[in-house]
Amino acid sequence: MVRATRRLRAFFAWLVATAAVIVGACFLVNCLVDPLWYLRGNVLTGINYPFNERLAKMVRLLPRLGEYDCLIIGTSRATLLPEEHIPGYRCYNLSFSDGHVAEYLYYADYLRTRGYAPKLLIVDVRRQDLLGPPLPVEVPDFIKDGRAPPSILATYLSLDALNFSIRTLRRDGPHHRYYDEDFHAQLEPRGRRRWYNPPAPIKPAEPPFDVHPERADLYLQLRQKFPAARAVAYLPMESAWRIAAFSLTGELDAYLVAIGKIAAGYDRFVDFTLPSPLTESKDPKVTYDGSHYSRSVNAALAAALLADDPKPGIDWRGREASDIAALYHRRLDEFIPIANAAAAAEKKEKPDKKEKKASRAESE
Repeated sequence: MVRATRRLRAFFAWLVATAAVIVGACFLVNCLVDPLWYLRGNVLTGINYPFNERLAKMVRLLPRLGEYDCLIIGTSRATLLPEEHIPGYRCYNLSFSDGHVAEYLYYADYLRTRGYAPKLLIVDVRRQDLLGPPLPVEVPDFIKDGRAPPSILATYLSLDALNFSIRTLRRDGPHHRYYDEDFHAQLEPRGRRRWYNPPAPIKPAEPPFDVHPERADLYLQLRQKFPAARAVAYLPMESAWRIAAFSLTGELDAYLVAIGKIAAGYDRFVDFTLPSPLTESKDPKVTYDGSHYSRSVNAALAAALLADDPKPGIDWRGREASDIAALYHRRLDEFIPIANAAAAAEKKEKPDKKEKKASRAESE
């Protein structure tokens, strides 16, 4: 009986020790890779993937809240805006993948309750916020409830975090972006087969594209969350093919009216969407999808946001909405025929697979 009791105790001791080793190893790996930025980021490879930016961005910001007098908020496109190129301010980039304005309002309220009042607010305006059905709000519960974020102990003892760490070490990211050791978002290089190749000829964008101008009010509410800040909003760069496809839906003018309402509520509103030599480029070093542009391209955009001359963008303030609309139509009317003609010529020079197969059969 005594011997059996000793064996049982030894078994449970080994069981507890084994569980402790496993849990400790899980916690250690997660701390070294740090997929959610509780510590210093990934000290093993220097790469962090955006698995849960809605949580991770706040986890990293809150202990350093007093260090930043500028806040950048927007979508994954804005994550690539280099905060270090905003002159005269120390900016924190709170942008995250698939973000939209209804979510930004929660984050603004959360930061305000902690006494945060930036001197400069920079907002990436997302076109889809004004189109189609409203997007679902995916904000962490602690943001909604005004609580502190989950502790590192609770988070890094979880299998979910371990999965993030393992995927990070395997270079298996959820998006074609990553954060380097300085927490700067970068585009991952893509193979030639996955270079940006816009459809040709240019056709109308797929629905939903019905415009809801009343949703512009959400951006005005966001601006009022920090009334003492200088507020700058911008339309991020996108390929000329994308804005051309949207223009063919017939909703461009209604959309620009809604944008004009947003522009009127900000101290400055810079538009980088208009067709330009840069947005008409398919260079893979510039963009991989026509929506996300490299950090080097975004450096020029960051500098232009506060510059006297906002090139390659234009400032909506001080301009009539009708003049902006006329400029859009003029540039699109110039671009679309040239793009379609170039696509037709390229197709003629490079016959499709069926034509190649037929020609080979004839030669045989």
